[in-house]
Amino acid sequence: MFRPRSVAIIGASDKNPWSALVSHSLKSLGFSGPVHLVNRRGSDALGQSTVQSCSELTGVDAAFIAVPAVALLDAIEDMAAGGIKYGAVVSSGFAETGAAGAADQSRVFARALELGVTLLGPNSLGFSNFVDNVSLSAIPIRLPTLAQPRVALVSQSGATAAMICSFAHQQGVSLTYSVAMGNEAMVDLADVMQFMIDDEATRAIAVFAESIRDPQRFEAAARAAAIAKKPIVILKIGTGELTATVAQAHTGALVGDNRVFQAVCDAYNIVRVSSLEDLVITADLLAATGPIDADKGFALVSISGGACEIFADRGEELGIPFPQFADSTLESLSGVLADFGAAHNPLDVTGAAMRSPEIYSGAIKAISQDPGIGFIGVIAEIPASEQAASLMSARALEEMSVGFSSSGVHGCVIQQVLKPITDYGRSVINANGLPAVTGGLDHAVRAISHLYAWSRNQGRVIPSERQLCVASGVKPVTESETLAFLASAGVPVIPQEIVRTRAEAEAAARKLGGALVLKILSPDIQHKTEVGGVLLNLQGVQAVGDGFERILNNVRAAKSEAHIDGVIVSPMRREGTELLVGIARDPLWGLVLAIGLGGVWVELLNDTQLRRLPVSAAEVKDMLGSLRAAKLLMGYRGAEPADLNELARVIAAIGYAALALGDDLDALEINPLRVSGSTVEALDALAVWRANK
Repeated sequence: MFRPRSVAIIGASDKNPWSALVSHSLKSLGFSGPVHLVNRRGSDALGQSTVQSCSELTGVDAAFIAVPAVALLDAIEDMAAGGIKYGAVVSSGFAETGAAGAADQSRVFARALELGVTLLGPNSLGFSNFVDNVSLSAIPIRLPTLAQPRVALVSQSGATAAMICSFAHQQGVSLTYSVAMGNEAMVDLADVMQFMIDDEATRAIAVFAESIRDPQRFEAAARAAAIAKKPIVILKIGTGELTATVAQAHTGALVGDNRVFQAVCDAYNIVRVSSLEDLVITADLLAATGPIDADKGFALVSISGGACEIFADRGEELGIPFPQFADSTLESLSGVLADFGAAHNPLDVTGAAMRSPEIYSGAIKAISQDPGIGFIGVIAEIPASEQAASLMSARALEEMSVGFSSSGVHGCVIQQVLKPITDYGRSVINANGLPAVTGGLDHAVRAISHLYAWSRNQGRVIPSERQLCVASGVKPVTESETLAFLASAGVPVIPQEIVRTRAEAEAAARKLGGALVLKILSPDIQHKTEVGGVLLNLQGVQAVGDGFERILNNVRAAKSEAHIDGVIVSPMRREGTELLVGIARDPLWGLVLAIGLGGVWVELLNDTQLRRLPVSAAEVKDMLGSLRAAKLLMGYRGAEPADLNELARVIAAIGYAALALGDDLDALEINPLRVSGSTVEALDALAVWRANK
């Protein structure tokens, strides 16, 4: 689809602005293949003769379709008659207009599928392929500015795609492809991402997304990118909370749609940004460098102490490591710097570097040999014109190039403010072979922080492909039923006795011994503490018997209509760390696992890790290590460290158990899951089911 050698514009006319834009794009790129114009009336258009039907053409690979919505079906039929298998549809008036338009879209594109015609759109501004110099796009063409384009753009907004392309051109960022998705009736975001992942010329993918229509296919593409170590940088809008949450369980308050999408990004090492500028600048930096050694730090070189301070302040906030130079590096720098230059990181080479530009190359070479440094940024300005390029600035850029090329170190040039790179500036970059050039200190520091995070996360476990899980056919409602089901799925659960009389309660106390907990057992009561349905640390047979009667009185007074199945008697657990393991159903992504500290801490500290189910034990172990409270599991202040392998196995088993409960499950919560050394136990469990199921 994206590499046609001959094209047609269907609906071409002097009055059709879309056809004129596509024709201009093809000419701007210097497309060398045949360009055919199709006009039902057969009149000349755009200074070129036309044909009335695609059936008059042969060997056409793809078409741009610019006809009214009512004429689209006929145009597709005509394409098929002419053997044209691919096209981009700019026609609007379909699903974006409402239910009637969506029905028309389904009908028309179902026919396209029958005819073997694959279409981008409708409501799409098309695509440009800057690698093979072909464009079926209504977005004004801006030619690549570097010898080797490296960033591909896919956008679910055509107008935004045009703005991104314009900004990329201003910043000297060369695109391999630009694709405006439209309504995604046939070709969706995941299809285009997969094409870009497989494309050898593309080294990073920039995505502007409004929605993820097919989560499973998006996830498959993300997995492929992670395996290929090809970065995906995404700006995702529409980050509101879930429209439907599981109100009965705490987890429902934690799993909002934005957090779920963030969990998907975390799982597959997708870089999220929050501005169009960062989308372009970050993608270009990652494309230019690829993964770096994130165990090594960052060094900054500048003639401006103020710029060093600004960058260092923001860099430390965002987690960029600024190690101090090794003694050997300091010794090397002492022979490079002017007498009044202080050698530390960030490195202020002072204005002496403008008089003696070789200071730049010398500093870069010296720092590149430092065992603790893996990436170097140099603050410099790219001249806008030959008049603005003084001899000193030209020499400085040349020396930077010498420093980078001779040392082989990863690095970038950073302009202090965000400003367009002119044609002259691009020629300077190309002539000197400079590495990535990023504009604006704030954008640069964010891009570099993303580079470090993306590189560091290369070692993460990539989630395996989702496997279907056979439903168990059971539907536990009460705590005891839910714990029993979890036990059958390989999850250790706390021993418990269900009693219905005082005598049975006292017998359970004799059997279990020690301090005990009583909890009401009722399908009508989920949050037991709110109705006085939990009593803790009861010692002895008498206390348990009295507690049994008290708990029944509490519940009957607070919720007289509740059906009571009995009282649960369990041992009181004291030592160990308590976790919440919650699962909630997102209407788009399905069941999502949340792990955090148990009890009130999970909401108070907002320290949770999320993943889509299913998850492997290795993935769970990675989640546990990412918690801010991870140190509590590793033997904090003399406590026994948790067996993370066993804990991860148990949590993964909980995830598979939730999947086995089937599509009726809304939420499953284990709060707390207690871990002490190698002992892991579910102390409480709650299953919530969809209404009217």
